[in-house]
Amino acid sequence: MGGLLLAGVGALFVPIGAMLWVHLLVALCAVTVLVRLAHREVPFPLALAQLRLGGDDPAVLRARVLSAVACLPQGRPDLTLSRLRSVLPDLTRVLGPDHPETLSTRLLSLQVRGETGNLPDRLTAIRHLIDDITPVLGPGHPDTLAARHCLAEWLGQDGRTDEAEAAYEDVIATGTEHLGADHNLVLIARSSLTILRYDCTGPDNGAAVDDMTAIVAAMERALGPADPTAASTRRLLTQWQSTQAGSGAQG
Repeated sequence: MGGLLLAGVGALFVPIGAMLWVHLLVALCAVTVLVRLAHREVPFPLALAQLRLGGDDPAVLRARVLSAVACLPQGRPDLTLSRLRSVLPDLTRVLGPDHPETLSTRLLSLQVRGETGNLPDRLTAIRHLIDDITPVLGPGHPDTLAARHCLAEWLGQDGRTDEAEAAYEDVIATGTEHLGADHNLVLIARSSLTILRYDCTGPDNGAAVDDMTAIVAAMERALGPADPTAASTRRLLTQWQSTQAGSGAQG
């Protein structure tokens, strides 16, 4: 009975406000269309934030960087680069070229460009960034170490093994001093160095297998067994151990 009474009362008010609701819906649709036209390829919530706070608001700039990062797991590095190229000049202008967020975004842009072949002289570019980032953040800052790890990785990919090994060892030593031996950046650098050495010598490198066994144990202790880095490194170690066992059986 109460439900019928409520429905009856509602029926009296709906016709009265019907045109008002129509006008509100039309206005909302118009705003939505205008926002999408003004901010193509921009997530709708971010476009609304830009409209409300302005494009130079630091929160909006951070959200633009995050929207670029979000494209990487989707397999869209092209859109990531497009968004980073768009936001970097604004970060530099609003926050300054030496601001940590500007430097961090520069690093992300260089990493994506270098890995996708959009950075012709990537070693020179990452060295320039390291020169810019180290005096501001310090040698032991995670972003500084990430940039130096990137340099080591690219040196290894270019076949400059000795330089790559030295660069990894430097990252490990500096990271251990400033962040601790169980920090994920230190553990990843140790893993990368071990992979480099294993790839240079082949499956008979028992020392590399032993080193990776210790690294996996440290990752699972510090990061947890379910951590993606620990899990992927464990899978790689299992492959090495399987190959080593097969090689020993054949011998």
